[in-house]
Amino acid sequence: MDSKVSAGSCVFAGFVTLMVAMGIGRFLYTPLLPIMLTEYGMRTDQAGLLASLNYIGYLAGAFSAGPLSHRFREYRVLAAGLILSCLTTAATGLTTDFGWVSAARLVAGAASGLAFVAGSGMVLVVMAREGKERLAGLYYGGVGAGIVATGLAASPAARVMGAAGTWVVFGVVAAFLSAMILFLLRHEGGERKSAAVAKEALPRSPAFLRLVIAYGLEGFGYIITGTFMVAAANATVGSTGAQLAWVVAGCAALPSAFLWSLAAHRWGRLKPLVAAFFLQSAGVILPALCPGVVSLFAGAILFGATFMGIVTLALSEGASFAPTARSRVVALMTGIYGIGQILGPSLAGYFSARTGSYLWSLSIASAAVALAGILIVYDAFNPRDQPGS
Repeated sequence: MDSKVSAGSCVFAGFVTLMVAMGIGRFLYTPLLPIMLTEYGMRTDQAGLLASLNYIGYLAGAFSAGPLSHRFREYRVLAAGLILSCLTTAATGLTTDFGWVSAARLVAGAASGLAFVAGSGMVLVVMAREGKERLAGLYYGGVGAGIVATGLAASPAARVMGAAGTWVVFGVVAAFLSAMILFLLRHEGGERKSAAVAKEALPRSPAFLRLVIAYGLEGFGYIITGTFMVAAANATVGSTGAQLAWVVAGCAALPSAFLWSLAAHRWGRLKPLVAAFFLQSAGVILPALCPGVVSLFAGAILFGATFMGIVTLALSEGASFAPTARSRVVALMTGIYGIGQILGPSLAGYFSARTGSYLWSLSIASAAVALAGILIVYDAFNPRDQPGS
């Protein structure tokens, strides 16, 4: 693939891509959810359904991004994802009709999947080509930056213009950022010189399958907290404290991918990945078992410091099984992750609506993430005989 884009420019553009597609397109929902429950007249099970619809779209986008990238080039798929993300973010605020909002969140999920997979494929290829794969950790920090930005701005904006107006404003902001991204990457993502990337069989080794299953469990477990953290915390620390906890999680996420990458350079990817799973499991359940400000913020730090680190380590490890088919591996793993994300919010919303508490939901989430860590313990201490393992 011919390219005129430097590694630094590519990482920066990828960083902003994740701010738009994930930080805004996906996670703006979390700080706005408590306000939407009132303003949109929603129940918690409906809120969970909206989140699940978003992840159904994400699953479809992730699985289709690989074939679409091969046919139309990753740059075009990324552009489509970004444009759809901007439009659906704004559309979520155009009406409080549940059917309309459901459709908007479904398409928004597909947009996130397209942008994440296409953007990740472009960044990982450039990093590998220039021998700067460690910079990929900086790229994944874009999710944390997006969470911080939306967490700080969403609540003040919603007090002035409501949740609906806030969605529209962030849609406009996303459009400006997307224009900058596409300008920076305009020379990247050309036609591949060989079709071998698309034709290479995906890995089928037991170690790879365990990694994929663990990543799916992470998708299920983490997204329950990622969706309901602010709403759950409202009951114990109030709206201001709950919003601040979400910002703290974003701040912890911002440098986490890079720091976990440094750990992987020293100990390999799987040992830090196991540690991240167990730390996140503790962070998810801690605020539910010990309600209070200290446990809430400790849990937020553990959650924020691990979820993008897990993405970085797991996708990098998965890509190492098939170095010439990185985009296909990323698409597969992101799709399996998406299946977990579809199931998590609906189950959490169901339990929360019927028990009036998030304890059961968070307990199940914590157990799923811990199981993910258990699944790959053997592989972490019995590394395969391959470079980069």
